[in-house]
Amino acid sequence: MEKDKLFNVKTNWKHATQEHTIKKLDVSQDMSRSAVFERAIKAAVHVKDWRSTQALLSGLEKNADAPVFTNFQAKYGEEIEEMLMEVRAKMLEDLQKSGLKVLQSQYVLLLLQANYIQKLKEEKLSIRDETLIDEENVDIPEMAKIFCEMMLSDKDGQDIKAIKKILVEWRNKQ
Repeated sequence: MEKDKLFNVKTNWKHATQEHTIKKLDVSQDMSRSAVFERAIKAAVHVKDWRSTQALLSGLEKNADAPVFTNFQAKYGEEIEEMLMEVRAKMLEDLQKSGLKVLQSQYVLLLLQANYIQKLKEEKLSIRDETLIDEENVDIPEMAKIFCEMMLSDKDGQDIKAIKKILVEWRNKQ
């Protein structure tokens, strides 16, 4: 049986802000910290240069809506541990070029989160169909496609809430 490892770090508002952003963008079913952490590591395996991700952190602004937490814990298995070791080594190699001497776990988490947010944004943009459509050209399959796109790209939006209300009202009338 695979023994779980534990990634445990003290956090600050930057971690909280990024976690809040991830929860808004990630459409995965399992949103536990461990599951998000694993997906972030898997997304980090193919990063070519961590200095561009490091640059993203300098523009991070505090989100007042993000719930603040003081500790981050995530369990992971041996496969993820190997990936994490490779990712950490690549981070250190890249960031030493810009003067970093020690790579702390808190900073590893910030970089993983920032990279994962970028990947989620890229996926969101690739889902979106940029063509304009006319109302009379929208049949049932097209409506389903648009609805799926809407759920994936804006799951907490006002339009989804309005559609949800319409669906509930329709169901209750039946």
